[in-house]
Amino acid sequence: MQNLEIRLLTPADAEVFHALRLQGLAEAPEAFAASLEEEQDLQPEAVAQRLAPSPDKAVFGAFDGSALAGVVGIMREPRRKHWHKASIFGMYVAPGWRDKKLGRALMERALEQAVAMEGVRQVILCVNAGSAGAVRLYESLGFERFGLEPDALYVAPHFHDKLDMVLRLPAAPARPDL
Repeated sequence: MQNLEIRLLTPADAEVFHALRLQGLAEAPEAFAASLEEEQDLQPEAVAQRLAPSPDKAVFGAFDGSALAGVVGIMREPRRKHWHKASIFGMYVAPGWRDKKLGRALMERALEQAVAMEGVRQVILCVNAGSAGAVRLYESLGFERFGLEPDALYVAPHFHDKLDMVLRLPAAPARPDL
């Protein structure tokens, strides 16, 4: 992993991001709520907009030179009563990069971002309950299971259960306006 660079993605990365996203949707459709059919015809502008960073959202990519090997996103919940939570989304590592601790490095970078988001106290994620490797990774980072939704996802011809997980961050000083 010494040659990999993990960095914030920007709209300029839309083309390589979209290609990797489509690869993930094709290769592991049971890992995502979105489908290949829903995303394959997205306009470049729509993909670029997804990558526009803000104080409440970031998508990180791991690059080997110009090749994007993995991605993960983190986003603060938009509703005021949920503002203390951030969600992991779109986690994917290309097959050739698995078992090299790239998923861990991406998650650690996303969690650093969560800690930097003022007032965020916990990070939540959803994972296919049958994805044992992903569940092990998240648990090794301190995530705890808090719910299971049976048959949450249908990828013909099978239903898949969704596991909800949470990581409580170290308590930050409370904001007076919360």
